[in-house]
Amino acid sequence: MKRIATTMVAVAVGATALAATAPAYADGGEPAPAKTARHGHPSAPRILSFEVTPNPVVVKGFGSASVTAKVTALGAKSVAFELSGPKGARRGDGRPGKRLAPFHSHGPVTFSTSWTFTWRDAGTWRVSVVVTGADGKRQTAVRYLTVKRDRVVPKPPVAPKPTRIVGFDAAPEPVRAGRPITLRGKLQVARCYGGWYYRVDGNVAVLGRTCPHDRPAWYGWYRLGGQKIDVYFRAKGSRHWKHVDTVKTRADGSFSAKVRALRSGTWTVKFDGTRFLKGSSASDYVPVYR
Repeated sequence: MKRIATTMVAVAVGATALAATAPAYADGGEPAPAKTARHGHPSAPRILSFEVTPNPVVVKGFGSASVTAKVTALGAKSVAFELSGPKGARRGDGRPGKRLAPFHSHGPVTFSTSWTFTWRDAGTWRVSVVVTGADGKRQTAVRYLTVKRDRVVPKPPVAPKPTRIVGFDAAPEPVRAGRPITLRGKLQVARCYGGWYYRVDGNVAVLGRTCPHDRPAWYGWYRLGGQKIDVYFRAKGSRHWKHVDTVKTRADGSFSAKVRALRSGTWTVKFDGTRFLKGSSASDYVPVYR
């Protein structure tokens, strides 16, 4: 799928060919047999059906929606789809149509392409297709697509905010028994969650604007400093965790702890969370040899 720009975009694509054994005809009836030249080649391309679905398409909130254009034709050498927006047309990132079926194919062939629309694309779009035959002749069809926006705004998320520990590593590994190892990682907090911006600090207050519509539901991880990280160890074959140390994250969210490796096992760092922040953890297994 191609990303539709906020302004109108025209797209010409070499579409994906799909097998079609029983085409749906635009007029609901049987088509007249295509005239053929010598060697059984169609004398001119013929469009049997052209549809754009869904139509209308509804984009919810700040999300996106996909639309597919599909044409079934006889005698097609290549197909070019063009998309024109409410503000006029200009050539976009299209590429020339390419041959998707042998010229000697007597059956209908279906071509399709898709676009992604966002809430910024609301309006009426002109979708056209040009089918070119082996003899260079063309046939064109046009449909009009309505893009609507469902103005449902997501509710402000409820505390606490998500956190995560990234880049956690216990090194070196493997390690000789009795030698020190260093545990390192970084604690981060999601600034944007559920379609709303949070403040970066521990305050759960929501800022007065929404996240960009073209980003995932929650993104934008930021450093989280001044938080306690507990270090735990569980020896291989054991079911019990032992608390080893507690460290604090630095201003950039990073933390480190030096511990002594006595047995093979799993090292875990854990942030318990607060009233405004969810807890998170990360683990790493370290083999110890003697």
